[in-house]
Amino acid sequence: MNHRLIVRRYARGLARAVDREPEFKACLEQLRALTELIKATPSLTYALTSAFIPVNQKKLMVEEILKRLDLDPRLARLVKLLTEKEKMSLLPEILDELPGVWAEEKGIEVFEIDSAVDLTEEEKTELQRTLEERWKKPVRLNFRINPEIIGGLVLKKGNVHYDVSVRGGLLKLKEIVSQR
Repeated sequence: MNHRLIVRRYARGLARAVDREPEFKACLEQLRALTELIKATPSLTYALTSAFIPVNQKKLMVEEILKRLDLDPRLARLVKLLTEKEKMSLLPEILDELPGVWAEEKGIEVFEIDSAVDLTEEEKTELQRTLEERWKKPVRLNFRINPEIIGGLVLKKGNVHYDVSVRGGLLKLKEIVSQR
């Protein structure tokens, strides 16, 4: 099976187990903390991902870690499953994939918003309201400041870009002029 599909399958399993956004955010933060803990400890990374360490030893280590961290039970089940299937090396990729999969499962449209300057809370709220009206479903907006943008916004949804920036307008004008 394709590596990306395996990662998405595990992420989807956790996403389906979580009903509400506050619970999801808590699970996501716990997963992030666990992933950072494992990354920060090379010996632990080796022990949990090495083919040379028996699965039973890995399970014992994971049980001890889970006792100390007091993780959400759904997240603990995921970690145990990854250990049992010898897929702990996928944990960082599952973490990266999880927000998008969760939004997809809950019917939330996710937009990446690039702007030249930080938008005010009023502007962010208005943009979210407008997009929710347009898409007729909840939206999540992830904002970034992009110094290449002169003014305006670039909205990205998946592979689709909506460029309503000054730079985008100038590029379109350049293209039109160069065709003549």
